[in-house]
Amino acid sequence: MAALEVYHEILPESYLLILTENAELREEVSLAKALRRAAHSGKASVWIDCSHIHQLPQQAMTLLLKYYQQLRHRHMPLVLCHLDESLQQLFRQLPATVRPPIVATLLDADQYCHAHT
Repeated sequence: MAALEVYHEILPESYLLILTENAELREEVSLAKALRRAAHSGKASVWIDCSHIHQLPQQAMTLLLKYYQQLRHRHMPLVLCHLDESLQQLFRQLPATVRPPIVATLLDADQYCHAHT
């Protein structure tokens, strides 16, 4: 399993994290650090782009679920997008109450956030 590398983009109303697999990385770039920055960014929502990954380490899954719950209590949506079918299935196995919303595209993430704020 390749390590996760996290990139970010600060958009007008949201904080976008882009997850990628990087076999060259010795140590996983801190997803926790990126999520913490996103949570304290002052943006209305956090979007996680998963288009460049096909697997998600258990530690990363746990962090995403933890931050989803924390942000939800602050009325700050965390939305997953561009998940391949295997990742969608992984998240669909979770109870709906703990599962972040999954949308197809960043445009859908924007529409979801506007509809749920």
